[in-house]
Amino acid sequence: MPQLEVLVFDCDGVLFNSLAANIAFYNEILAHFGHEPMESAADERAGVCHIGSSPQVFAALLGEQRVEEALRIAAQIDYAKFFPKLIPEPGLYDALQHLAQRLTLAVATNRRGSMQGIVQHFNLEGYFTHLVTSIDVARPKPHPDMLWRVAELAGCEATKMVYVGDSEFDCQAAQEAGVEFFSYQWDGGTRIESHQHLVEVIEAKLTTAV
Repeated sequence: MPQLEVLVFDCDGVLFNSLAANIAFYNEILAHFGHEPMESAADERAGVCHIGSSPQVFAALLGEQRVEEALRIAAQIDYAKFFPKLIPEPGLYDALQHLAQRLTLAVATNRRGSMQGIVQHFNLEGYFTHLVTSIDVARPKPHPDMLWRVAELAGCEATKMVYVGDSEFDCQAAQEAGVEFFSYQWDGGTRIESHQHLVEVIEAKLTTAV
């Protein structure tokens, strides 16, 4: 069994409960095009806002022909005003503090330019060695490009990484990249119930590999 070296996190739904922030962000773009806003997570349109990259979301919400215009509108919006709606997952900081002493930590997310600001706003800079977003690769998730990029930056083989995600996009990306997948509060793989549970599973994995 390869020794685990790198632990990679998705952002939305794993590091943060971010659905309210993302809905508010995409509602601004919908308003520009005269579309009705999403009122809550129960809106059937909200699901794609949680897992897709912005081009994927705009294609689903507005159609392919409006993606470029929507991206231009989005670029003018300061996502920082939505930071107060981002809720760190329970136990996140304690888990990261522990895990960063054991492994290289990274983020692979379909977010675009907001990830660096989020890390700074929530004082996470000291934990993550690598941040890879959809603007850093040719193809967003569900393609494996982000995880390959993390492996390249970390100088390790994909078989020595674990990806923690919460969606089919994350699972598919991990499978295609050859990376072991842990599913955070979701049934797509090795199920992780909380960040404390993640610490326990990782510790057991590191012990077994010795």
